[in-house]
Amino acid sequence: MKNLASAVLIILFAGISATPETPNTQGEFRPEIDAYISMNPSTRLFLLSSFRSNQPGNSWDGDFGAHLSFALKPLFRRELRQRDDVFNKRFLSFQAGFRYMRNLAEGAPLEHRWIVDCMPRYPLPGNVIISDRNRGEMRFIQGKPFSTRYRNKLQLERDFALGQLVYTPYLSAEAFYDTRYDAWSRRRYSAGVQIPAGTHLVLESYFLRQNQSRSTPAHLNVFGLRFQLYF
Repeated sequence: MKNLASAVLIILFAGISATPETPNTQGEFRPEIDAYISMNPSTRLFLLSSFRSNQPGNSWDGDFGAHLSFALKPLFRRELRQRDDVFNKRFLSFQAGFRYMRNLAEGAPLEHRWIVDCMPRYPLPGNVIISDRNRGEMRFIQGKPFSTRYRNKLQLERDFALGQLVYTPYLSAEAFYDTRYDAWSRRRYSAGVQIPAGTHLVLESYFLRQNQSRSTPAHLNVFGLRFQLYF
């Protein structure tokens, strides 16, 4: 299964080095800081601060959110795998929360969004884990009527050990159904790796390709850097 780690790294670095911009394709950088605050062994608070730099004039958009997550404890089988993060051990988890998007230069609100999702996880041969996140979104976009969106994300990941360091490469694909168009309007494909840096910090870098049929630009090449803090 070392092929999975090799494939992720090849896609990740190839994507970073080859992100040409055309009228239909745009590059983007997304730094993000997340905080996971444990309330008990099955419940935690998830706080998100994400930024994106793809707007004209080098302005930035911000995405801020608060979520409550809950993971079910296995009843008749062992935990999914041995990880410090209890949510990565569980077969089924739920999340509900609120997101607020705004333009940081103008201070103008862009969207208010309520979110609810469910994510089952299953073990596959070779110690690979597959997850299937199903997310519903209620969207209040500035200047547009209320709409909803469904998102389905499949992800393959596997833990690898390098001495005492356990890192996790992954591949994912996500499809979006938007009621504004009554169509599957967006698809995302990504490859990344998560690397722990101490007890309370996980660093994650990824490359994401986004294709969309109802918005411009039609294609996005995204390099993301995520800092995950655990308390």
